[in-house]
Amino acid sequence: MLRPTFMGFETAKRGLTAAQKGLDVAGQNLTNWDSAGYTRQRITQVAIAPDSYRSRYSVSRVGLAGQGVEITGIDQTRDVFLDKRFREESGDLGYYGQAYTVLADIQASINEFNPNNDVGLRSCLLSLNKALQDFAGNAYSETHANIVMTEFKNLTQTMHQISSKLKDAREQQIYDLEISVGDVNKKLQQIAGLNQAIMEDMASTSGNSYFGPNELLDQRNLLLDELSQYMDLQYENNVDGTVTVTVNGHTVVSGSTYDKMEMVKNPDTGVVDLRWISSNKTAKLTTGALKASMDYANGRGPNLKNPGESTAKGFLYYQDKINAFAQTMVDTVNNIIPEVDEKGEIKKDPATGEIIYRKLLGAYTVADDGAGHVVFDQPITADNLAISDAWSKDPSYIIFRKAAGGNADNEGKYALALSQALIDGTHGFDSNGEVFQGTFLDYVKSYVSTLAEDVSFAQSRHTASATVSNSLQDSRDQVSGVVVDEEVANVMLYQKSLSAASRLMTAMDEALDVLINKTGLVGR
Repeated sequence: MLRPTFMGFETAKRGLTAAQKGLDVAGQNLTNWDSAGYTRQRITQVAIAPDSYRSRYSVSRVGLAGQGVEITGIDQTRDVFLDKRFREESGDLGYYGQAYTVLADIQASINEFNPNNDVGLRSCLLSLNKALQDFAGNAYSETHANIVMTEFKNLTQTMHQISSKLKDAREQQIYDLEISVGDVNKKLQQIAGLNQAIMEDMASTSGNSYFGPNELLDQRNLLLDELSQYMDLQYENNVDGTVTVTVNGHTVVSGSTYDKMEMVKNPDTGVVDLRWISSNKTAKLTTGALKASMDYANGRGPNLKNPGESTAKGFLYYQDKINAFAQTMVDTVNNIIPEVDEKGEIKKDPATGEIIYRKLLGAYTVADDGAGHVVFDQPITADNLAISDAWSKDPSYIIFRKAAGGNADNEGKYALALSQALIDGTHGFDSNGEVFQGTFLDYVKSYVSTLAEDVSFAQSRHTASATVSNSLQDSRDQVSGVVVDEEVANVMLYQKSLSAASRLMTAMDEALDVLINKTGLVGR
C-alpha cells in the first residue's frame, strides 16, 4: 500500500510551520530581553503519530508513518515557588525602604547631625551659654542683657522651625501615603481587568493552558510583583486562568471584581488609617511600604495617647521629644531670677513665703481680641514657646537689680545660675511618660542617638532585604529571563529546520514531477 500522494507535502509544510513559529518565538524573546516583567517563551513540539503505535510500521499501515511535527504549545518558563518567595521578600524590602526614607526625613527635620551645624538646638544652647557667661561678668549691661534675649529668641525660633519641619514632613508623608493608596487601587483594578481578559482568552482555547495568553500573564505577574512591595499579599491561581488576591484574609481581587482602599484621617487626633471601602474595616497590614508609612506617621513610641497610634518611634514620638525640651526649658528658666520690689528686695508670696521668680518664657497664644500674648497657664510646646511679654518689651528685664545700691559682686550669680542650669544642671524630661534624667545637652544627644540607631537599623534591614530580593530575582531570571546567546542559537537552529523542511518540499516536488509527468513514457 502506497502512502497518499501529497502526504509528503503535508509533512514538509508542518516542518516549515514549526520552524517559522520557532523563529517567531525566538524573535519575541530577543526583542523583549530587557522588557520589564517579560517571561521567556518556548515552543513545545512532538512528532505526529498515527492512532496505533504498534501497527504504524506494519506492512499494511506503512503509508501512515512519517506524518511530520506538531506544535503542542507555547508556554512560559516560570517557577511559581520562586515567584512566591520573591513577593514575600518584597514586602520586607518595601517596609524597611520606606522606614529608612521616613526616618531620614525626621533626621533632616531635627537638623542635629552635622557637627559643623550652627542652627541646631545644641548650637543654640552653647551660644546661649556664652552669652550668659558674658552677661554674668557685666551684670548691669543692657547690651549684654539684650544679647542674652536675642540668643533665647534664636533658641525659640529654632524650636519653632524643628516643630514646623516635623509637621510638614509628616503631612508630606501622609500625602505620599494617599498617592500610594491610589496606585494600589489602580493596580488592583488592572489585575481584575487582566483576570477578565485572561479568562476569556482561556475559554476561547477550551482551557488549553499550552496556548495561554502569555503576554497578559506577564502583565499580571509584574503587577503582583509591584503590589507586593506595598503590602503583604497572598494569591491563588485558578483553573479558569484568573488569580484571587487576598491581604491578611481579606479578598481584594476575585475574578473581574476588586476592592478599593481609602485613607482616612481623624480630625481630632490626626491619626491616619487605611480602610477597605467594601467593609469600612481597617486594612490589617503586617509588612510593606504602606505599613511603614502608617507606622511612622502614627508612631508615638512606647506610650500611646490615642487609638490607632503605633509604637514605632515616628513623627509623633520626636514631636513629643521636642515639646518636652520646651516645657523643661520653661520650668527651668522661670525659676532662676527672683522678682524685686520697688526697694530692690526679693519678692515673696505672702501666703506661702516662697520666692516669686521672673517669667522669662511662656506660651504664645492669640486672645479673643486678636492680639498675641505670652501666658503661663497652658502646656508649653515647641510651637508656642516664646519670650514673655515683660521681657520682650524690656530687654533689661533679665537684670536682677537695677538699683544703684545693689552689690555688683553678687549681681551676676543669677546669670551664672541660669548658665549652670542650662548646661550642667540635671533635669527630668517627661516626653509623654518617657522620662529622661540629664542635662539639656544630654537630652538632645540621647534622642538624636536613638534616631541615628533607628535609621541605621532600617538601612541595614533594607540592605539585607535587598540582597535577598536581588538573589531571588537572579534565580528567577535564570529560569524566566532571556539569554541572548541562547536565543541566537535557537534562531540558527530554526533556520536550519526551515531550510531542511524547504529541501524536503523540493524533493517531494521533484518526486511528484517524475511520478505524474514521466511515468509510462519509456518506449514511446
